Amino acid sequence: MDVETVLKQCEDHLFPVMKMSLRERSIYYHLFRHTRLLGKETGLFAIDPLAATLDVSSSIRDDLRKLHDRGCVRIEDKSRKGHLIRVLLPVEIPGVVPEITPDAAIDINAIDFFSGRLYLLPLLARENQACFYCLRQVRSDNCELDHVVARAEATDNSYRNIVVSCHECNTTKQARDPSDFLRSLYRCGVLSQPDLEERLAALGQLQAGSLQPDI
Repeated sequence: MDVETVLKQCEDHLFPVMKMSLRERSIYYHLFRHTRLLGKETGLFAIDPLAATLDVSSSIRDDLRKLHDRGCVRIEDKSRKGHLIRVLLPVEIPGVVPEITPDAAIDINAIDFFSGRLYLLPLLARENQACFYCLRQVRSDNCELDHVVARAEATDNSYRNIVVSCHECNTTKQARDPSDFLRSLYRCGVLSQPDLEERLAALGQLQAGSLQPDI
């Protein structure tokens, strides 16, 4: 049992949800201390000594019954020796501790990576802060978002089709086939042979969906 977590759940959830008075809280904590905190689920409590210890009147029987009725404890037996009481932790009481639901899974295929430049930084990180085509270093304030397959041919704003580019490549590429454009950069001396091969491989990985940005 994680005692710190249990105490936080008592203060944050159990006591407010049950609207427990200070008297009821002290009784619950006392029962908790002498049961669950010791690794026991139940304890035998004599009424008069319990009232004396907590400095409350003999009406503690009513307090125990109220805690039982509200589901905070269970009075499992009564005898001359006292009440056999099972103490329930906040998570064991229905409706006290809110269930933590996992965040809805993000469908990366449904994200628009172009409109509003909302995902510029993840794309920049994916491209290692460089133009996808010419490998020139770029920043968020001087780069462009480019459709690998031009919008004139298909409207695809997915991560498979949106890359970061420098202004010059974005302007000169226009609607050209991306493979042809990369080869033109090689013929112009912008890309070396190894660069061209690496960029063509990256293009294939991009369009196959292998280059997912980290969002």
